[in-house]
Amino acid sequence: MRNSLRRSRKARVLTVAAAASVLIAVTVVLTVALAAGGAGPSEAGPSEAGSPEAGSIEAIAEQLAAGQERERAELIANLAEAAEEAQGRMAQVLQELAAAVPVQEGEGPAPASVSDVDRWNHELALAVSALETVEEGTSEQTVAREAFIGAAQLLLSTAAHYEQLLIAPAEERVALTVTVAEQHDAAVRLWQAGAAQLDTLAVESGGSHVHLFLAPDGDPDAVPAEFREPEEPEE
Repeated sequence: MRNSLRRSRKARVLTVAAAASVLIAVTVVLTVALAAGGAGPSEAGPSEAGSPEAGSIEAIAEQLAAGQERERAELIANLAEAAEEAQGRMAQVLQELAAAVPVQEGEGPAPASVSDVDRWNHELALAVSALETVEEGTSEQTVAREAFIGAAQLLLSTAAHYEQLLIAPAEERVALTVTVAEQHDAAVRLWQAGAAQLDTLAVESGGSHVHLFLAPDGDPDAVPAEFREPEEPEE
């Protein structure tokens, strides 16, 4: 009986010793493997600097994001260029329209002719065409683009009502004059909204300010200085 108990205790001791030996061996192997592979991604290779491995999902996502940013910046630049052209054409129409239907009280009108209205329509159609050539981008870019186009089209409607005013009976002229003034003001406000949106988009994309605001009378000097494009220094 005693011999049987001794043999049982000896077997248990040998089993524990064998398990301990296995654990020690595994620990040694893991330690060696870690030492051979380095302390981690902060000590070797591109991934150590925080850059994703080439071909990985992270790397592809970064490439796509960079491409989208470039496309976004390009669309903003294209819209700014088209808006600058449209601004110049609309400013000229606003100046002549403000003379025909003064925006300031107390000023006497200098009536325009039918040929003047035809020229306005031509300039405004070119403004709309320039803006419509710009592709749609993000929702914010589309808002700015549509605001510019809407402003130019409103001014086209203003010109049409002014043409009616030229041939309207005396009793209808007051109402038409009010309509012309209201549409004129609405067109300027809508343009200002688009200009503010474009300026914000340009800065957010890493560019400089884009100030393409319009004064109600079309006079560039009437635009507040903080909303004008900075003048280039003379050489």
